[in-house]
Amino acid sequence: MLAAIAAIGLGAYLDLRPQQPWIIWLTAALAALATDGMVRSHARWTEPSWLASVVYLFLPALTVMGAGLFIDDALGGYARAGSALAGAFAVAIVAYGEYQTVDFGSRMYGPMRLMLAVATYLAAFALYTVIFSRGVDLPLAAFFAGMISMTLSLELLRETHLTGPNSLLVGLAIGVSIAELRLVLYFFALDGLLAGALLIIGFYLATGLVHHLLDHDLEWSTTAEYLLVAAVGTAAVVFTRIFV
Repeated sequence: MLAAIAAIGLGAYLDLRPQQPWIIWLTAALAALATDGMVRSHARWTEPSWLASVVYLFLPALTVMGAGLFIDDALGGYARAGSALAGAFAVAIVAYGEYQTVDFGSRMYGPMRLMLAVATYLAAFALYTVIFSRGVDLPLAAFFAGMISMTLSLELLRETHLTGPNSLLVGLAIGVSIAELRLVLYFFALDGLLAGALLIIGFYLATGLVHHLLDHDLEWSTTAEYLLVAAVGTAAVVFTRIFV
C-alpha cells in the first residue's frame, strides 16, 4: 500500500503540469504516517509515548523528498515515470527496514540496519545535490543542509541505542558541522553533483566518527581510516572538477 501511495505521489509531482510542490510534501507526510503505524504495530514495540517513534519517520519522509526532487532535476521524458516507480519501491523498502529494526535482537536487524544506512547516505546525497543545484539562497541552503544532516544522523545513531536529549544534541552538532561546510562551499565553483559529493563525504566522516565515539571503540587507526576515505573522496571530486 505504501509503495502504491508513494508511486502515485511521486508520479503526480513529476508529471503534472503546472507542477504542484504540495504533492511531494503530502506524499512525504503520508510515508511518515504509514511508517509510524508499521513501527507501532510491531510485536516488540512497548513505548507508550508518541514521540518514541519519531526517529523512525525521518528517513522514509526524506527518501520521498530526495527521490522526487533529484529525479525532477536530473531526468526528463519517460524516464521520470520509471524513476518514480523505483523511488516508490525504495520508500517501501526503507519503511520495511524501519519495521524490522524495532527489535534489536531480530536476525533481520543486521542486514536491515546496513540497508537503512545506505539509504540514509543516498537520501542525504540527493538532497544536498538539489539544494546546491537549485541555487537556494546561502543562509537557507546552510539551514536546510544542517536540518537534513541532523535528522538523518538520528537514524544512523539509533543503532547506538542513544535516545532522548543526548541524541538530539549529537545530531545538532553534526547538523551544524554540515551547515558550516555548506557555507564554505559557497566560495568554490562546483556543480550540484560535486558539491553534493563533498557534503556527503563530510556527513560520512562526522557520523562515522561520532558512531564509534558513542560505541567507545574509536581508536587512532579507525580515525585514520575515516580521514583517508574522506581525503581520497575529496581528491576525486577535485580531480573531476579540474580535468573532467
